[in-house]
Amino acid sequence: MSNNVLIITGMHRSGTSLLTQWLYRCGLHMGDQFLGAGIGNTQGHYEDVDFYNYHQRVLSEHDLNKDGLVTTPLQSLSEAQQQSLRLLIREKAASQVQWGWKDPRTCLFLPFYREILPDARYLVILRDHRSVVSSLIQRLYAESVHKYERKGWLPRLIWQYFKQPYRKEKLLRKYSEHNLKVWISYNDAILQHLQQLPPSAYLVVDHSFLTNRNQQVFEHLSAQWRFQLKYCDFKALYKESLISERLDITSYINDPSLLQRAADIQCKLQALAL
Repeated sequence: MSNNVLIITGMHRSGTSLLTQWLYRCGLHMGDQFLGAGIGNTQGHYEDVDFYNYHQRVLSEHDLNKDGLVTTPLQSLSEAQQQSLRLLIREKAASQVQWGWKDPRTCLFLPFYREILPDARYLVILRDHRSVVSSLIQRLYAESVHKYERKGWLPRLIWQYFKQPYRKEKLLRKYSEHNLKVWISYNDAILQHLQQLPPSAYLVVDHSFLTNRNQQVFEHLSAQWRFQLKYCDFKALYKESLISERLDITSYINDPSLLQRAADIQCKLQALAL
């Protein structure tokens, strides 16, 4: 395929939306229609609706949660699912010379994209596992706040005095270990994927360094990968106030080996980072 294709790759809550918004403003076509803003992502998701819908549909057809917070990547696609994906990519390639997309669920489909788009470039954003798990829980908490704010005065009163003080603790107990397993699944899939690619086909960026190294990312995309872009000031888009407070998840992980597994994967990906 003669198109220049960039696939934004990263776990949920890792900064993929901000990265995609920035590249979109730099002039890279990232989709004809984007998923809008939502709780925990007030600036918009910048997810190509076509890929978003495809990923959700296939996950549902495999009896997996369509939000993608699953602990194992897909092992196979049916013939119909493969044909549908190839058609989607052909339609995108027919309308743009250089293009890309972002949807965290892409991490669950990487072997299939590697086969269909052998010349694609992968821009990987890595965020610390503790921060990601915390951010996922903070988003669930924000959803609870939003739900009760829309209710009558009595439910709001019950929320304020009887539920709100304990909600984060309850969410931490219920979701910390599962979300850590999801982080491990996503980032292990990314690591295995990169090991199948030449180093020239991917760029790994640490979320915590993006504000200081975005110029290097831009230059790599422009000079090495030949994307025709015009630099947009990343710092004008980055809003530190939108980064939620990091919760301490450690005591809510029942299996300590999961923390070590996550740390090992994170270390290996950081070794590949810019």
